[in-house]
Amino acid sequence: MTTCPAHRPRLRRLWQLPTVRTVGAAGAATVVLAAAAALAWPWVSAAVLAAGAAGIAGHVHRNCGRVAVERRMLRALKDSAPRCPEDIEVPTLTAPVRAECGDDGVTRITAQTYHDAVRALGYTMARDRGFQLDLVRRTGSGRVAEVWGRTAVPLDTAYRRLGLAAAARAATERLAGPERDLLTAFADGVNAAFARQTPFECRFLSYRPQPWQVEDSVLTALVLSHSLSWNEEAKRAESVMRRALPGPVADFFLPGGTTSLPAGLAHHRGQEQSPDLVALDGAVPGSNCWIATGDEPLLACDLHLAFGVPNVLYEIDLAWPGTRLRGLASPGLPVALTGTNGRIVWGVTNLTADVLDLVPAGRDTLHTRTEQIRVRGRRPVTVEITTDGTMPVSQTPLCGEKIAVRWTGHDPRAADLRFHRLAHAHDVDEAVRVLDDAHGVALNVLVADRKRMAHLATGLLPRRPAGTPRTEPADGHLTGPERPRAVDPADGILVSANDAALPEDEFRIGLDLDPGHRARRIRDVLGAAERHDAAGMHALQHDIAADLYLHYRDLAVAALRPGDPVRTLLQEWDGTASTGSRAFGVLVRLRNVLARRVLAPYVAVCREYEPAFRFPFRDLDRPLRAILDARDCALLPAGTTDVDGFIAECVAAAVRERPRRWGRLNRVGLRHPLAALVPWADPVLGIRPRSQAGMLHSVRTAVPGFGAAGRIVATVDDLVTAELPAGQSGHPLSPHYADRHARWASLAPPRTRPRRTGCGHVLRPPAGR
Repeated sequence: MTTCPAHRPRLRRLWQLPTVRTVGAAGAATVVLAAAAALAWPWVSAAVLAAGAAGIAGHVHRNCGRVAVERRMLRALKDSAPRCPEDIEVPTLTAPVRAECGDDGVTRITAQTYHDAVRALGYTMARDRGFQLDLVRRTGSGRVAEVWGRTAVPLDTAYRRLGLAAAARAATERLAGPERDLLTAFADGVNAAFARQTPFECRFLSYRPQPWQVEDSVLTALVLSHSLSWNEEAKRAESVMRRALPGPVADFFLPGGTTSLPAGLAHHRGQEQSPDLVALDGAVPGSNCWIATGDEPLLACDLHLAFGVPNVLYEIDLAWPGTRLRGLASPGLPVALTGTNGRIVWGVTNLTADVLDLVPAGRDTLHTRTEQIRVRGRRPVTVEITTDGTMPVSQTPLCGEKIAVRWTGHDPRAADLRFHRLAHAHDVDEAVRVLDDAHGVALNVLVADRKRMAHLATGLLPRRPAGTPRTEPADGHLTGPERPRAVDPADGILVSANDAALPEDEFRIGLDLDPGHRARRIRDVLGAAERHDAAGMHALQHDIAADLYLHYRDLAVAALRPGDPVRTLLQEWDGTASTGSRAFGVLVRLRNVLARRVLAPYVAVCREYEPAFRFPFRDLDRPLRAILDARDCALLPAGTTDVDGFIAECVAAAVRERPRRWGRLNRVGLRHPLAALVPWADPVLGIRPRSQAGMLHSVRTAVPGFGAAGRIVATVDDLVTAELPAGQSGHPLSPHYADRHARWASLAPPRTRPRRTGCGHVLRPPAGR
């Protein structure tokens, strides 16, 4: 192995280990004091050295357990430290593949065939993110506790009962030839990396990852689908509300309702104001994606997912004769979720589709089995799993009734992975045919070539005719051409931000769609622009306008007395979620207070039917604003005699202390999974929290634990910009572990500079082939 500057280990991270930092600081202080004393009193110098050594020895002895674990981590990091690799043999390669790592950590792969490029991608992805790949498949199959210990038993129990492993096996058996060949090639590359190098996390936890199988990639796809579409909480809440409230009242509060107040609404207001009745601003996986035409079609896409290190997305750059594929992929899947192949450009957002039904569990069709969860260092844990056919039976009854969960993810078509064929499409027409033939994860897909553009709903979507109740189970699934779409809009702009952008005149596909604040802002900015270019697309990705809160600002200003310092603060607010804004933090808390005090009394009756009920819907501002704008004291909490007085009281509750800058309240960091086991290693493994502009309802989405896990701006020909909250590598000593965070966190325009090549190597077929 050789070392180049782009791959030289960054050992300074090790200084963040507690013992290294404490011993280092104490040792340095001892030496300095001893040296100073030696000039006048040599015997004092010796005493200082002895005292310092004794203090260090005492500290190590008192913390011997943690010191031993730190030593194991140091050894694991050192033994797996990244180096520029030499040429590598990869079984099943048909020809040599060139791999060059750039100064951004992205490996550019040049191969003679598509499948050789995929084999090389499997190798580089496992080299950079090996533990992440293994952790995802262990999560999906409920086998994390084997290497993690008892703290992972609840997670394993949940996934065992979910049944993703069995669904992955069924879907793997049904894979079409092209997808099976794709995943086989990818597995060959992953296993070549596993055979050559054990990820540092696996070394620390004292195990080697098992060989990667085709089924593991299918399982990874189902884990992703589960994170995007498992909406059991919303389905439960709607079912309870329809039992507890009259139809018109339930319709008003549920997603998709109108702003017209139902007759006699005040009679349904209860007394209870439990603060946990209304769940506010849950981080639902989403994304922004839009296409606009400038000198050429431009696509901007930022994928909103949970934060972590290693980053949950991985940048890919593959070339084979006639094609160069660049974009972002999910580790474990050789599929560009968003990117360009030189002929078309595409991006995705979560469709937030209605893909789950709660059905009464049959008495005669229930089957209960037991499974053993192996637990590191402890005896196995036995778990009972009850199913109704292929449907898991929920452990929690719904209004006292046992229910089963029918979810599209348990259908073998839900992981057909035909989406990957977009990588070979030549134009929008061919891309539409690919998506019409595919099922898989429910997504919005925006695609453009040099002349045309389209927005399609894709995935395995239940057939729900428009007008049917959401609580009524679906009857079959939509065919590709039946799924809604928009093609070649007159204004040359397509926008998807998890909102109701596609028509649902014939079939209803969405559930608790985003209220559309981000989508409206994107459309307004694009519509006002005289010219669209890559710089403008990037700037819009970082837009921090907080239009949602303008109405709450106006309510508060009207209710507060002239001269009130809070009123003055809110009047001067610039309308953004900037880090320096003190007013925005007040408005965020004010909205929370109003939502809980106004909405909770109306849904409190639901707890009589379901003790754990919470109102989880994102469309809460519509009913909340309608009630406040009615200015009827009877609609507000009991005892309210003046609407402005009530709002002023809520403002006072929101300002319990001196307003702080939004950047103090909105600090975003990234944590490594191992930090849950060894919290003292968080400074070494994670990225410390920093102030971030933006919020859940601004185009720039960044809140603790959630936000844009990747942003790209792309043309049909190339990837113009790509930003990740962490680096390409999953090794803390790699220079590419956190090197992209500063660029991702900055609001400044990106600096254009040529991509410099670091070290390169060749992946070769085995000798003799």
